[in-house]
Amino acid sequence: MPEHTGVGMVRGVFAQILEAMEANCASHASHLHSVIEGARVLDSGDVVIADSGLSDDTFNLVCRARFTDDTARERVADVISETTATKRPFSWWVAPTSTPANLGAILLDDGLSESESEEAMVADLENLPLPRLPEDLAIVTVESAEQLSDYASLMSRNWTPPSPAVVAFYEMAAAAVLDSDCASRFVVGYVGEKPVAGAEIHFNSEVAGLYGVVTLEAHRRKRFGTAVTLAALDLARAAGVPRAVLQASSDGARVYKKIGFTTIGTYTEYAM
Repeated sequence: MPEHTGVGMVRGVFAQILEAMEANCASHASHLHSVIEGARVLDSGDVVIADSGLSDDTFNLVCRARFTDDTARERVADVISETTATKRPFSWWVAPTSTPANLGAILLDDGLSESESEEAMVADLENLPLPRLPEDLAIVTVESAEQLSDYASLMSRNWTPPSPAVVAFYEMAAAAVLDSDCASRFVVGYVGEKPVAGAEIHFNSEVAGLYGVVTLEAHRRKRFGTAVTLAALDLARAAGVPRAVLQASSDGARVYKKIGFTTIGTYTEYAM
């Protein structure tokens, strides 16, 4: 009996973390939309739709579905109708805590396609290593519009050609990002005056969500990505947040496991 009770407690803790992770993800997806001209957030209680008004599914997301078995197909159809009417691309993120359990199958039945699967990971911040700077890399916490522009430029270059929507989003959101009350903080790593890596940490639901870790291709395999990751996590540790969460590709997950993260579930992204 004690062994089974212990397993149940572990599963219960993971369930709570996954709930907090999904809430953090929904907050991250929508918290800046209120200052973006043309953007909107539709939170009906059973799903969150974040529409940036821009033609880029980086900022157009559907998440935190809490449909019932009886309402799921009707509500999925409602969401698809709502997002399709914008004529903008969206991504629907299905978390381990999204409901119903067969939500992914319903999305496929309604014509969406599975585009990406990522590992849901967690770590106790007190157990993670402190930042260590590789030679020639300087890391700053973003405190100016110029530094935020550097981060946006890095993010935009995840696409070929670079995404102008990413740059536009952060330009419009700059005042909110730089406000001391912003739920997100950013770090940028520089070699000389050139930005080469960056990361974002988002505070919500008593966890710190790590997002937007990016390193320029020419500067990869130099530990720059790990350095900005640990610097962002250190901001959360300094703020007294106990845990960090993230969603990672299989390649990224290997790196995060090396610094102390554990996989506790899977997120699946569906293209709309």
